[in-house]
Amino acid sequence: MVALAEASRLSPIGRGRRMGARAAREIAAFVEVVALISALAAASLTIDRWHASTLPTLVMFSLFWVWVYVLLTYRFNRTSDSLLARDLLADRMGNWLKSALLVVILAFTTKTSEDLSRLWFGTSAGLGLAAIGVSRTISWAILSSHRFGGARTHIAIYGAGANMDELRARLDANPLGVIDGLYDDGVSGPQRKQRNAGLAQLMDRARSGSIDAVVINLPWSAEDQIKRVVEQLESVNVDVLLVPPEALAEHGAFRSARLGQLNALALYTRPADGIAALVKACFDRIFALAALVVLAPLMLIVALAIRLESPGAVFFRQQRCGLNNTPFTMWKFRSMRQASEDRNGDQLVIRGDSRVTRVGALIRKLSIDELPQLLNVLNGTMSLVGPRPHAYGAKAADRLYEDVVDRYAARHRMRPGLTGLAQVRGFRGNTENESDIRNRVAADLEYMDRWSLSLDLAILFRTAIILVWQRNAY
Repeated sequence: MVALAEASRLSPIGRGRRMGARAAREIAAFVEVVALISALAAASLTIDRWHASTLPTLVMFSLFWVWVYVLLTYRFNRTSDSLLARDLLADRMGNWLKSALLVVILAFTTKTSEDLSRLWFGTSAGLGLAAIGVSRTISWAILSSHRFGGARTHIAIYGAGANMDELRARLDANPLGVIDGLYDDGVSGPQRKQRNAGLAQLMDRARSGSIDAVVINLPWSAEDQIKRVVEQLESVNVDVLLVPPEALAEHGAFRSARLGQLNALALYTRPADGIAALVKACFDRIFALAALVVLAPLMLIVALAIRLESPGAVFFRQQRCGLNNTPFTMWKFRSMRQASEDRNGDQLVIRGDSRVTRVGALIRKLSIDELPQLLNVLNGTMSLVGPRPHAYGAKAADRLYEDVVDRYAARHRMRPGLTGLAQVRGFRGNTENESDIRNRVAADLEYMDRWSLSLDLAILFRTAIILVWQRNAY
């Protein structure tokens, strides 16, 4: 258990419902800043004497005002560190008044003219307070409303340990989080009626995307059980947090009543979250749609060539393992003879494989056979960049991938991609040796740890270059 604690980090509960709570709050923060800038622009109407020298001074003071506010609110205020921390309106308004005071001091210590009057500062401060009040009140009402439950963090509790009532009360106290239920195997006593079911049912809920975070409420002494639960939860895209009853009772796992925030050992957190994940999803679909339009003539020619060379369907469809270890149908251009298709991926394709047609050999070499997966990106089962989806029967040295790599299932905590970090590092093609799949999985897990939009763009750029002279595609 010491190893678990050392590998984890102290983190507040709640990363937001996938592209829901966190994305909504980040968008609300953006709207708030826009509202403040608009308030300063409106306040500029109170300036009596407009001339060319007024605008630079006005812009300088306005930007400084907003910058100080953003710094106080989003950098030095711990409230913004947690999506389950109550976003106190008083704190926001207090930060605006503090930033206004600094601007006034700066303005009057460096004043050289009467262009910016006291009326401008008073009006801008008042309009700013109104903008904050309106924007935060509306966003808070939306996020805390039961009608918008999808924009809140859905939390499951596993383990009916001691201090269960206190744990639930603390989580219930914050309207941005909603408890999905209590899960435990072998619960007895009065709490048996409160539980939803056991670990199997919890995994089903997680795979369906109904849960954002799982709080493990088991004592340190249950080390084996904690490891078993964590190993299972590692394969689904949820935050996994450990709150032992001992920590809750003895070490004050909760920060303060003002923040209403629970601290826990974050064993796993979702790789992509918040507004960045929303941008990634939008970029995926826009790029896929544009690529399908541009590549439509080429894909039509390939489809015609496949149909003319050998009888059978143009597309090859195969069940692959996707996000949360759930199967999905992946599309490719058929590159083998219909009778020789390997639906389960049990047999590796080798150089000069007799099952591959002449057209198939060419499109495989150029990776054109992968183009129909743009349809998968468009329907949301795949992403442009992510761990490559593997066939269920794929093997390395005659052993299934999951038997070779201990943490193999963890790569499914992110949507599979057309390309990935493993591919641009050369870990593609056949897995004849166990080291081949180990290198690939290691790169996938590294990608999930390092994920960012800039990394995705870099991988896409490198993929375009590699396709020109790849040698291990056949």
